[in-house]
Amino acid sequence: MYSILTDLHTHTIYSGHAFSTISENAAEAARKGLEAIGMTDHFSSFMTPRRADGSPEMGPMINRAALPDVVHGVRVLHGVEIDIVDFQGHLAFCNCFPHDFPDSDVSIGERLLKTRDLVIASIHMFPGFRDGTAAQNTDMYLAALQNPYVDIIGHPCRPGLPFDHTAVVRAAKEANKCLEINDHSFDTQEAHDSCRALAIRCAEEGTHIVVSSDAHSAWFVGEFGRAAKMLEEIHFPQELIANANLASFGRLRGKQF
Repeated sequence: MYSILTDLHTHTIYSGHAFSTISENAAEAARKGLEAIGMTDHFSSFMTPRRADGSPEMGPMINRAALPDVVHGVRVLHGVEIDIVDFQGHLAFCNCFPHDFPDSDVSIGERLLKTRDLVIASIHMFPGFRDGTAAQNTDMYLAALQNPYVDIIGHPCRPGLPFDHTAVVRAAKEANKCLEINDHSFDTQEAHDSCRALAIRCAEEGTHIVVSSDAHSAWFVGEFGRAAKMLEEIHFPQELIANANLASFGRLRGKQF
C-alpha cells in the first residue's frame, strides 16, 4: 500500500463547476490524514469568469494574502490548473496583456503563474483539439514541459488524445517535472490502459509522477484508490511518486513550502 500524503489537484467553487470551499476541502483532507492539498482551480478561456473588458477575473486567485497557508491543520498550496490552448503548447492568457498596464511586457497568464506554488498544465478543449495526430499531441506536451512555470502535466491520458509516451516521459525526467496519474482517468478503459502504459514507461525511465484525485467536491479529496491499485499491480516504485509527501515534491521542483 502506497503512502500518499498530498493531493496536489483539487478544485473549489471558484472553478464554477465544483461544489466545495477551500475550508471544506481542507477539512476532508485532514480527516483522511493528508498533510497538504493543492488548490488548483481552472484558468481557462472557457471556464474562468471574465471581466467586462473580456479579460479573466483573477481577483480571487491572486488575493492569496487573504488566506492562511494552513487550514484545519493542512497546508494549502496556491496553485492553478491552466489550459494548454493549442498544439504548440501555449498556455491560456499567456499571449495577451492586461488593459490595466498597456505598456506591460508581462502577459496576463504569466502574471498569475509567477505567484503560484504549483502549476498544472492540462488540455481540456480548444478548436480542433480532437483532430490532432499523435505527433502533434506529443509536440504539444513537450512544449508545455519547457515552460519554466509548469510543474505537472495534468491528466495526459485523456481518451482520444494519443501521444508518444516515451518521448514525453523522457522530457519530463530531463526537466525534473511530473506526469499526473489522475484518478478520474480511470473512468474509461482506454484512459486506464494509457495510464498503465505511461506509468510503466515512467518506472522504466525513472520519471516522477504525481497521483491526484482531481476532486471537484470535498468528498473526493484524497480519493485515488483506482490509480494506486494500478500502480501496485505494476509494482511502481514508491520513490518515484513525487507527492508521497510535501517535502519530496518540493525537493524535486526546488521549492520551499
